[in-house]
Amino acid sequence: MAKVEDRPVDAGLTSVKGKSDAEVLEWWKQRFALLAAIPTDVARAGALLPQMRELSQLPEPERRRLTRERMKAFMSLGSEQHQRILAARKLTYAADEALVKSDDAIADSLAREMPEAQEFGKRLGL
Repeated sequence: MAKVEDRPVDAGLTSVKGKSDAEVLEWWKQRFALLAAIPTDVARAGALLPQMRELSQLPEPERRRLTRERMKAFMSLGSEQHQRILAARKLTYAADEALVKSDDAIADSLAREMPEAQEFGKRLGL
């Protein structure tokens, strides 16, 4: 029988569970800055998937809370960083469409509760 892997898929994300919203927001801002600095879309997409996988394994309330702060952090980025991350995110569908759709569903439901997210989506044409 094969051993079941119990290590987190994204140890960085695991480290923010239980922290305050402000701490989580700052962590996401740093994470997005690092992601945007990755030189290619494919490599950025590869870096996005583990955090989506880790979020998908969390209890629903914690997943929603961390995703909400992730959305706030994303909205605070500059336009070039937005474009780099959005381009990479489009590529993640090819790697794990079900996972990305699950992440989209959470983000869409949160966006309906966040007026700033609705306005931001309009600016980006989403």
